[in-house]
Amino acid sequence: MVLVRDRCTECHGVEVDPDEVKRAAARNPHADIRTIGFDGKTDCPDGHFDTIAILEVIEHVPDEQQTLAELARLLAPGGKLLLTTPHRGLLTFLDPGNFKFLFPRLHRFVHLKVLRQRDYYRDRFERSAELGMVGDITADQNRKPWHRHYKPAQIEAMCPPSLRLVDHGVFCPAMRAFWVLRIGLRILTGGLLRRLPLPVRWIEKRLSLTESRTGDQLVMLFEKKGESSGAAGA
Repeated sequence: MVLVRDRCTECHGVEVDPDEVKRAAARNPHADIRTIGFDGKTDCPDGHFDTIAILEVIEHVPDEQQTLAELARLLAPGGKLLLTTPHRGLLTFLDPGNFKFLFPRLHRFVHLKVLRQRDYYRDRFERSAELGMVGDITADQNRKPWHRHYKPAQIEAMCPPSLRLVDHGVFCPAMRAFWVLRIGLRILTGGLLRRLPLPVRWIEKRLSLTESRTGDQLVMLFEKKGESSGAAGA
């Protein structure tokens, strides 16, 4: 939000955790930041925003179609929706975000005993459970919680007819492999080393800017059908 607030007539944000809303509001006093429910519903009027960004969120919600329908409702005709999410590719199986679902006891042991991250574990996982989540994934009743990955066609199929895909790209090949490597290094050193060696970080940065069908990150730009009405939001 810090990156876009100076480019907006209005700047709004939503978050499911009330504590995170307070922290974000303190960092962004000129933005309207509100708590939102898992259903993604807001009290904003139809067509209020001319730009909406949903970055690394759609894979965490209970119902992607419901969320995308609400975003389309909020978007003005001619408005743009920017969406990023994990891409379903060659290295999807390496996603550390699903470790907590596959091996919950080992996950807890690593955080509390190996990395000695009691405060982090309490804030990230135990508190999330109180909010009805598993980590940052909604624990809905319809299907097993999972850090999901998508092909472009899957996201497009879940969008309402009012959204038209403008462009998309897949970036960051091997991003999940570097993520696993970084976590493994922290575990092997008991949390003493948190960063990869400089040459490896340089390679990771270069790859993060690389577009590839085998990449781990999906970026999609949609436009709401209809003529622009000059909405003020962003």
